[in-house]
Amino acid sequence: MFEDFLDYFWNNIEPKSVLDFGSGSKPVLCKLIEQRGAKVDYYDKFYQTNKVYKNKKYDLITSTEVFEHLENPKNILSLLARHLTPNGTIALMTLFHTNNEDGFLKWWYRRDPTHITFFTPKSITILAKKCGLKVLKHDRKRVIILTKI
Repeated sequence: MFEDFLDYFWNNIEPKSVLDFGSGSKPVLCKLIEQRGAKVDYYDKFYQTNKVYKNKKYDLITSTEVFEHLENPKNILSLLARHLTPNGTIALMTLFHTNNEDGFLKWWYRRDPTHITFFTPKSITILAKKCGLKVLKHDRKRVIILTKI
């Protein structure tokens, strides 16, 4: 899953510095990124609480399966945008819903009680614009790539 995530955008940016925001207890994605030749910092609210990103800028910031857990995703996306280099990229992964009420009510992803915020590519596009970002591309399922406007 993480290799597919990286393959979706990696060759277009080839970052030197990366922040994995919300890395979890075992930063698997970080190891895969390091294997691709980038230096990686990682942060997680519960498992790696040292805010290593302070006073730093990154070519790439990844956040996989994090944004659906956030009470205020706009604040976090704004924070991440402030830590991008001028041509930096943010790569987010969260399962998009179809924006269809019947489909949403049957959707397994919403049944996780820790998932409190749900997105479509359009809602992230709107959110990104409010944070000074724009969408470069998305896969219509779970990955969206952002950069500064």
